[in-house]
Amino acid sequence: EGCLTAPTARATLPRSGRLAQTAMAAAAASTPEPRRLDGRESNQMRPPQIELRPLLRADGSARFKLGKTAAVAAVYGPREPKSRAKEVFDRATLDVIVRPRVGVPGPAERQLEGHLLRQLDHIVMHQEYPRTQITVIIQITSTDGSIGAVAGNAAFLALLDAGVAMRATALSVAIGVHFGDARMDDGSPESEDAPVLLLDPTELEEKDCDAVVTVSVDSSREQLISSLSAGAALDAVAWVSCIEAGGKACKVLESFLRMSLQKRLEAFLKPPQ
Repeated sequence: EGCLTAPTARATLPRSGRLAQTAMAAAAASTPEPRRLDGRESNQMRPPQIELRPLLRADGSARFKLGKTAAVAAVYGPREPKSRAKEVFDRATLDVIVRPRVGVPGPAERQLEGHLLRQLDHIVMHQEYPRTQITVIIQITSTDGSIGAVAGNAAFLALLDAGVAMRATALSVAIGVHFGDARMDDGSPESEDAPVLLLDPTELEEKDCDAVVTVSVDSSREQLISSLSAGAALDAVAWVSCIEAGGKACKVLESFLRMSLQKRLEAFLKPPQ
């Protein structure tokens, strides 16, 4: 019932132009970049799907999916901490736990936990819940690239479903960076041409890219909250390009989420016939 699928959303890369009010309008923009293996263009995301309250025993939960990559997030709290060490007299403490699809958590999951903690710590209004603890658990259920972005969006939606007070909307997108074949000794690109950016890369595309950057953006303030990168080091031009593309993609994604949640709320409040 709660599963909502959007039309394919694009993060428009041209500098001019006004952000469309809906993801459908944003999808009208196109670039001359060659199409990818799955038919998308370089600035095009896979159709997102969201589902609220898939887990009934949690205080809030959400499932977020991009293509074949999916994650389920559950929020427990605000509640009394089980340990005194977790209790702070004037604010809530926030814990983030990431569980992989199979096996036990490793260094990659710990790194992702730190990224998500920075993202959620920026938006949660801790002072509203003194002497309490909020635990966010993210279970990766399937993987096909952009895991960090999917996990971050699932965690944000789970906090929203739990009714936790937040000061802003913080969403995440992943961007693959592909330089030219010519490389310097230090790994930096030899050419000064702008790198090719692939929005929401699949697992196969991530292996092909020189670097993959996951950015979390506060859309209302147009502010970068947290980032997670893997692969080659980026120069200033590539980094700024990633931030600009990520910010515009997050705005498109926020537009889709608002439209989807509004439709869900209208259907929920609609009186029976």
